[in-house]
Amino acid sequence: MTDTMLPILRQMHDAEDSRALARLLLAAPDMIMSKYQGVIRKICRKRQFEPGEAYLELRLNAMRSVRDGQGRLKPAVADALAEFGAQLGAFADGGRT
Repeated sequence: MTDTMLPILRQMHDAEDSRALARLLLAAPDMIMSKYQGVIRKICRKRQFEPGEAYLELRLNAMRSVRDGQGRLKPAVADALAEFGAQLGAFADGGRT
């Protein structure tokens, strides 16, 4: 039987624990996060990993946000994404959420 799931989605599905899933969420390209948001959301929910689902929503909101004349996100959006990403990264590296 051939596995047709994208490798990064398969890795998320098979992640050893929430820390491993967090690392994969942080590394996932925007296009994957957007196109497969339903699959990623289901993975996070199945694992009861609420911070992963929250990070997905922040990334999706940032992707949909209007930019300024230089292509930058509004500071509130950029700051929220950066802060949550840093916290998720610290968790992935062994810290707490």
